[in-house]
Amino acid sequence: MATYREIHGRSIKSVSTDPTAEVNEGEIWYNTTSQTFKSVIQTAAWASTGALSTNRADSAGAGSTSAGLAFFGTPSSGVTAATEEYDGSGFSNGGSGNTARRSLGGTGTQTAGLAIGGYVSGPAAVANVEEYNGTAWSEETDIPTALWRVGAVGVQTAALSMGGKVVTPENEVDSTYEYDGTNWTAGGALGTGRYGATGGGTQTAGMAAGGFIVPNTQSSAVELYDGTSWTSSTSLNTARNGDANQGGGTAQTSVLVCGGTNPSSGKTESWDGTSWTEEADMAQTTSRGASSGANTSSAFYAGGAPTSPVAKGYAEEYNKSVNVITAAAFAAGNTLNTSRWSVGGFGSSVSDMLVFGGYAQPPSYAVTEEYNGTSWSEQNDLNQARYNLAAFGTTSAGAGVGGGSPNGAVMYDDTEEWNGSSWTTSGNYPSNGQGRGAAGTQTAGLAWAGYEPPGNVTPQNTYDGSSWTSDGSFPRAVSGVGYTGTATAALSCGGGSPKKGTEEYDGSSWTTGGNMSIERAETAGMGNSQNEYFAVGYYNPASPNYRGDSEEYNGTSWTSTVPLATGRTAMNYRGGTKSTGMLVAGGAVGGGPSNAKNLTEEYTVGSTALNVKTLTQS
Repeated sequence: MATYREIHGRSIKSVSTDPTAEVNEGEIWYNTTSQTFKSVIQTAAWASTGALSTNRADSAGAGSTSAGLAFFGTPSSGVTAATEEYDGSGFSNGGSGNTARRSLGGTGTQTAGLAIGGYVSGPAAVANVEEYNGTAWSEETDIPTALWRVGAVGVQTAALSMGGKVVTPENEVDSTYEYDGTNWTAGGALGTGRYGATGGGTQTAGMAAGGFIVPNTQSSAVELYDGTSWTSSTSLNTARNGDANQGGGTAQTSVLVCGGTNPSSGKTESWDGTSWTEEADMAQTTSRGASSGANTSSAFYAGGAPTSPVAKGYAEEYNKSVNVITAAAFAAGNTLNTSRWSVGGFGSSVSDMLVFGGYAQPPSYAVTEEYNGTSWSEQNDLNQARYNLAAFGTTSAGAGVGGGSPNGAVMYDDTEEWNGSSWTTSGNYPSNGQGRGAAGTQTAGLAWAGYEPPGNVTPQNTYDGSSWTSDGSFPRAVSGVGYTGTATAALSCGGGSPKKGTEEYDGSSWTTGGNMSIERAETAGMGNSQNEYFAVGYYNPASPNYRGDSEEYNGTSWTSTVPLATGRTAMNYRGGTKSTGMLVAGGAVGGGPSNAKNLTEEYTVGSTALNVKTLTQS
C-alpha cells in the first residue's frame, strides 16, 4: 500500500492554525491547537448569481463562468436578439444579434461566440448563423438546413451542429454539420435523431446527450463523436430535453448536464468519460434556459421557464471544488415598525442606517427609525411629515429636503437637519418639489432635478449647512432617480418614465456614464460611492410591475447582481458598502398606503473558504 508521503510527496504537517488556501483535496495535516487531524474534501453546489437583465427562455449560452454569454431567446412573447455577458457575478448588456430568434444552438466563447439556426415565427425555422466578436454579431454562412432546437459544441472556428428539428413536416433530424469558421459540411449522422440535446466536447471529440424524439419521448441516449461518426455510450440517469443549449462542456470526458424538461427538472449529473454521477440539484426547477462554461467543476445557467410559459431571468452558478462558496445574497432582517414607501435615508453600514418619512398608513408618515444591525428603533419624528424626499449625509449629521403629501396635493421646500437624535429646521430649498436626487454631507450637499408641478425639472442647487444656492442644471428633466456620492463626485441613475440613463458629477459638470441594464424608476440605492453603487428593485409598466432585479455600477458599467427576495419599488435612499454591509427597507408593491411594506433585506457579499473537515476514527 502506498504511503501518504508517496501519494502527496510530503509528510503530514503539524500546524497551529488551519490553512486558508492552496490545499489539495485529500491533503491531511495535524492541528496542534485542537489536537486533531484535518483535511479538505471536494463539494459541489449551485448558488444564485446575478440575474439576466432581460427575462427569457429558449436562449443559448457560450463561454465560461468567468466570461460567458447568454443570447437570443423569447421573453413572455415574441423573440429577442438581446445578448448579455457574464463576468462570474452578474450579466451586463452586450451587442444585439441581427436575427431575433429562440431555440437555437450556441457555442464558443464570450469573444468568439456562435449562434446556429433557431425559430422565429410563422411557424418558421431559420438557417441563419451569426458570430460574436465580444462586441457585435455578424451574419455568416447559413447552416445547410433550417433547424431549431439544435445541439452545438466546439469553438467558433471548429464547431459541430447535431440533431435539431424541422418545421415541415415537424420532426427531429439526425443530421450533423461541421463548421470551420467559414463553411458547413455534412458529418456522420446521429444514431438516434433528436432535438434539444445537450452538447459537450469538441468537433472531433463531441457528445450529444438526451433530447426529445417526436411525438412524445424524452431521451436518455448518449452518443460520442470522433470527428467522423457517432457511437452509443452510457445513458443519462435522467432522460431529459433541454429545448435550448443546456449544459455541456469543453472536453468529451468532462461534461455536465443540468435542468431540462421531464417535466422541468433541477437534476444535475456529470460525466467523467466512463459514467454519469448525480450531483447537487439546481436551486430552481427549470428548463429552456441558457447554460455554458459547463464541465464537471463549473457551469452557469440563466433564464428559462420553470413551470409555465412565463420567462425568467434568474441565474445560478455551479462549482465543484475544495472550497465552500457562499454566494452574495439578500437575507431577511427585522422589519420596520412602520410600513411605508418613498422614504428618505442614509447610513454607513448594515448596523448604522436611518430611514425617515415615507408614504404610510396612519397615524404618521413623519416617523424616523434607526437600524443597529439587529432591529429598528423609533427616533424623533420629522418636523414636517412628507414622503419622496431627498436625503444626504450620515446618521450623526444628515439632511432631508423637499417631498410631498401622500395625495400629491402639497409639495414642500422644507430642509431639515438630523444631529443623531433629533431634527431641526434649516434653510428652505429654492422651490417646492419631490423625487429629487441628492448627494454630499450636511455642510456640503447637492440636490438636483425632481418633480415640481406640473412636471419634471432640471435645476440643481448646493447646500452649505444653512442655505441653498443655485448651481446650474441636471442634463435631464427627471424624478425618481437613484443617487449617491458627494457634492463633487455624485451619481444619478434611472428615474422618469423610467429610463436607463446614468450621469456622473465632478463638482462642476455632469457627464454620461454607462446605461443601466434595465429601465428603472423609484429604485433603492445601496453604496455611498460613485464607483460602487447598487440599484435595487424598481417599478416598470410591463408586468410584473414591481421587480427585485438588482445591478451594480463600478464607475464605468452596470452588471446584474443577486435580486431581492421580494420585488418592490419606492425605496429612495442609499447607504453602506460591500465591506460594511448594505440593506433596503420598506417599499411598495402597488399604489396607496395599503401596499406599503415593512420588509428589511440585508446584503452580504460572497465569500470563499476551504471546506475543512476533522478526521475521526471509529
